[in-house]
Amino acid sequence: MLRVITAEAAYTTEELADILGLPIATIRKYNFHFAKIGVHFTKKNGRLAYTNDDVTIFHELKRIYAHPEMTLEKAVITVAKKFNLVPDTPPTISIEKQTLSLESCEVQMKEIQSYIDAKFEERERQLISMAREIRSLKKAQQQKKSFYKWLKTFFEK
Repeated sequence: MLRVITAEAAYTTEELADILGLPIATIRKYNFHFAKIGVHFTKKNGRLAYTNDDVTIFHELKRIYAHPEMTLEKAVITVAKKFNLVPDTPPTISIEKQTLSLESCEVQMKEIQSYIDAKFEERERQLISMAREIRSLKKAQQQKKSFYKWLKTFFEK
């Protein structure tokens, strides 16, 4: 089925699937992967509306993804770069935002460190207490043995 595509056309997901000869679920999956890298298609009345350029993008994605070694993620990134849909470099973060982010990280690190120190101190107290208890039990056991030795020597005579 051949369709004539006009310049100002806006296609629904179903129409795009029909044009490409793909299931609707596949178009939605492609959309999801585009959205993951920051590419969003226009919406009209709350529904996705694909332009002729979008149809070309999806045709290219279908062609590239058909290669045996190509994963969908790689194909989406390749198409996005080819059509300049995403910048090659990540967006720069202002120094103020970086400073705020670092300050919040430092506060979190201090909280974590104080929590670890408190747990370490508690564990150390428990270990010392257990060591004292073991020592006293051994001492009591030694005293018990020495009493029995003394008693044994008393009755042997």
